[in-house]
Amino acid sequence: MTENKNNNASVVIDGKVYRIAGASPDHMQKIAAYVDTKIRELKLSTGYNRLPSDYKDILLAVNITEELFQVREEMSVYNQENLDNSRELDRLKQEIVDKEMRLDTANKLVIEYKTKVNELQKRIIELETRNSI
Repeated sequence: MTENKNNNASVVIDGKVYRIAGASPDHMQKIAAYVDTKIRELKLSTGYNRLPSDYKDILLAVNITEELFQVREEMSVYNQENLDNSRELDRLKQEIVDKEMRLDTANKLVIEYKTKVNELQKRIIELETRNSI
């Protein structure tokens, strides 16, 4: 690979050297390697080598586009699942908050009732003490 300041890269696709520019030379090398691999895969297909070059180009474009569409569909499903999971997580968090609030209320009632029980026990002791005198 040859590079310069303009993010140009020399890449090999189907045995030919091309000079291309992109985000980074490394990235362009990865893309070129992918296209080269797809071409090699297609060359293994029966009858591919007998096709006119413009048909070969279209077949390559269709194959790569099919992969792109499959990835987009998978991403769409993944994003929907992620959204569903996020909503379920929010629901569960709210449920926890609601239960914590009910628990807090119940704990306050327990404290209040314990206080009343203690007061009543003191009152009973007072009454018993008075009655025994």
